[in-house]
Amino acid sequence: MSVERANPGEPRRRVDDAHEFMFDVLVDGRPARRKVSVVCAESAIHVGDDQVDLDTVFWVSRRAGLVLLFTHAQTYAFHGRSGDVEELARTVERGSDRAAQRSLLQPLAAEVVVCTAGTAASGEIDGASVTGLHLAVFTQRALHLFARNRKHTLPWPVDRVSEINTAPDEPGRAGLRLSAATAMLTLRYLFPEEIQAVARVARRSPSPVQQDGSIEMFGQAEVTPPPAADLPEFTASAETLKAACQAAADRVRIDRSIASRFDRAYFERHFQELGEIALGPLILRRSAAAGAASLEQAVEAMDAEQLRQDTIAAFHGAADQLFEVYGGEVEALLSEKRLSREHGVSARAAEQRTKLAGILAAQMESLDPAFGKVLARQHLLLQRLQAREHAPPETDETGVEEATREWKAQIETLDHAYGSAWSHVLGQIADLWSERFLPRLRDLSAKPSRRLSETARLAILATVTFVVVGALALWLF
Repeated sequence: MSVERANPGEPRRRVDDAHEFMFDVLVDGRPARRKVSVVCAESAIHVGDDQVDLDTVFWVSRRAGLVLLFTHAQTYAFHGRSGDVEELARTVERGSDRAAQRSLLQPLAAEVVVCTAGTAASGEIDGASVTGLHLAVFTQRALHLFARNRKHTLPWPVDRVSEINTAPDEPGRAGLRLSAATAMLTLRYLFPEEIQAVARVARRSPSPVQQDGSIEMFGQAEVTPPPAADLPEFTASAETLKAACQAAADRVRIDRSIASRFDRAYFERHFQELGEIALGPLILRRSAAAGAASLEQAVEAMDAEQLRQDTIAAFHGAADQLFEVYGGEVEALLSEKRLSREHGVSARAAEQRTKLAGILAAQMESLDPAFGKVLARQHLLLQRLQAREHAPPETDETGVEEATREWKAQIETLDHAYGSAWSHVLGQIADLWSERFLPRLRDLSAKPSRRLSETARLAILATVTFVVVGALALWLF
């Protein structure tokens, strides 16, 4: 593998058979480093001058804008663009140590895992200091913290559970403060859904654990099939977009002077094409999930972060399609009228593109909370499914069923928000045609065709004469 470094601030790029990113990196026990080159290869990642073999990673935890990697030697935290940290997480997961995950979770299976989370912990338990990055496994009986060769356990119930709200300058640092007679602990980087789930179990006394030999022998994944994929249909956005495309086509004010060229049917076709671009990300993710063999694979196929990136690409794709259509019409009129390109609208089109980019950015921002909630529920569901693999065969599956319902509910909320955001965009595009594009096309259409120059006419006359003389010569001889 050859590695050449990216400039600071650059997004990821391909480096032969690897990907290079620029992340802020924290290695447990060392000061944070800014804009460190991180190169992902097939069997290892290179963090600056350090190498982390993927088969030494026993856990990967996604947080808000962070990915935490846990190995028995070190814990790493990477902060960067959401799409980049997600790609890093998927790369590491493919090569991580599954056996180590199993050996960590299996002894806790009888306690019923509620959720797992990478967290920044501080405080003490039974007089022992707890600080730094840890993997937290919350069960119905206790909190278990793992980091390198350290392990701490805080049994339930605790005396007090209080939520830590995030400050405006600390996005993603929400968490919990747990207080007990022998412990005082603060946990950061928890999702709101995780905070709620932990708060429910941390205050109550757990029921006794039923010991069974099957716990030692088999995990549930070995004796029962995985839950089947139960997928949302995205019907709300599909119906909303269909109506929005028709409404946008009807909203365009047709100019009677050029109605023969730009009639209502023209805009119905145009907005149908834009609607297909809009619906593309949902159809792509839904189609990929439909072929999944299990619920876990389906959830991964419908990954909220990837859907978010697909949506951003679709917004850009719709803008490109719009200006390609408009630019094509301008070029056609310029050619028809034999007008020079100086009569075109490149400067004005650039101004309108900038305005539309602002509209698209605002709609994407309005969707971010919905994507974030789907992502949080997705993480919780995958955690429950992962814990299920190592649980005894008779373990109650209501936790998985509840997490599935909540995940689907958040996707349905996103489905409605997605349709509304695109409806607004399509309406703005209709106004752009009415107020900017069609008036300019009308002005171009009204311009008189430019006559050919004397030189051009003489050249055409000479060409025609040559062709006629040639034809007569062939006929005569």
